[in-house]
Amino acid sequence: MSKLDSCPCTGMNLPRYVQPVLLALLAREPMYGYSLIQTMSDLSLFSGGTPDVTGIYRKLREMERSGVLSTQTEDSDIGPSRKIYSVTELGMQCLERWKKSLASSVDHLENVIAFIQGEAGARKGEQAGLGMAKGTCCCQPSCDPDFAALVQKVKRRGLAGLPARREDVLRLLAVDPDSAEAACLGREARDVAARVSGNVATVWAALGVDCVPCTMNCSFCAFGDKWGVITQPHEWSKEDILKEVKHFVDEGAAWLILRTTEHYGEERLRVLMRQVSTLLPEGCVLVANTSQLSLSALISLKESGVQGIYHALRLGESRDTPFDPEKRRKALARIPRAGLVLAHLVEPLGVEHSNEEIADCFLAAQAAGAGVCGVMARNNVPGTPFADSPALPDKRLAQVAAVTRLCGGLKMPWICVHPPVPQALAWGANVVVVETGAVPRDKEEAHTEWKSFTIADARKLLAEQGYEVHRTVY
Repeated sequence: MSKLDSCPCTGMNLPRYVQPVLLALLAREPMYGYSLIQTMSDLSLFSGGTPDVTGIYRKLREMERSGVLSTQTEDSDIGPSRKIYSVTELGMQCLERWKKSLASSVDHLENVIAFIQGEAGARKGEQAGLGMAKGTCCCQPSCDPDFAALVQKVKRRGLAGLPARREDVLRLLAVDPDSAEAACLGREARDVAARVSGNVATVWAALGVDCVPCTMNCSFCAFGDKWGVITQPHEWSKEDILKEVKHFVDEGAAWLILRTTEHYGEERLRVLMRQVSTLLPEGCVLVANTSQLSLSALISLKESGVQGIYHALRLGESRDTPFDPEKRRKALARIPRAGLVLAHLVEPLGVEHSNEEIADCFLAAQAAGAGVCGVMARNNVPGTPFADSPALPDKRLAQVAAVTRLCGGLKMPWICVHPPVPQALAWGANVVVVETGAVPRDKEEAHTEWKSFTIADARKLLAEQGYEVHRTVY
């Protein structure tokens, strides 16, 4: 038996908040005990376990004696009579007080958890010469104090591992990217990057394995059959794929992404991934970027050596794509359930996308349990419907990267920006991507690194922003 088994650090003596949960459920509708326990078992509040049945019945009796619950007996045709529990007027007042008292304790808990979680990363950031104060904002006098306070509040929540609030995300996105407020946001986001990653950055390498004119005709994708940009299917040979994988690994890629269309086939993909995985050093993550997959197909990929999946609820989903957003959300949720890391960027970002669209895209990634987030700007490919759209300003791309960093906090240690804008790295992104092969953001296949951006270029860019660039993620 460990000496710590009876220590408060086990959390065994912390309140489980059973009473407010019981009140909230019974406020919806009266229930009998068995039905109430079954409903509680389906909640995520018990970390997949089952609530203590004896303890709940004991608590129900206590609540009835105190007057917050009342009961009535109902006869049953299939067994003994049942006791139906309902909330009294006093119980509704009790529930309202619970809401207020729990809310009042959130800030304190956020501060404590953020302090505990952030100390090690902050020390590494200071040792790297970043010189950032813990929990303070070095804003210029022209920065709005209320906005600076919001940044600190969101930062505390993120470092405590708490999900971002939609209204906070919207306020962060609403400031001018050239303003003192955006500069404040960027500085604090960079501090979060140092804390949650230990000031480490990595380079991803992505290889587009095949290209087939696609009848889905997403407005931003060069592969759309309707646009006539790509007319002939083409595919890399297995020998060339393995050769390119070895090149990327030797150059220092920490993540290796193979991008395939749905035409490649699940079985072929599994075989390819199994072969690729044998070339990767320990700590180098193999990621698949392909069509929506069933849970069983995801598990099979995992058994083939895949550790992560890139998938995203795209900006303009169902408007610029034919896909159902709700089906996409369900597909996202299956990825962590299969034991795989979900990588989900806010993409493809254009000048026309509203703050609301951006916020909802990020929150979808957060709700699905993404461990990797960030932002990718849309490349307006000639021949596609967005060909004449203006390019997204670098400062706006950097602002969105900073928001994903600040709001993602502890749960999203890897924030990717694409293309590799230095301002976004200065504002908290710590992953950049090197690509080759079939690229859906270009009218031509890349036979070397896309746009001549190499892993050596990526490592230099990250180092210039004060990061330690690692070849593996461990």
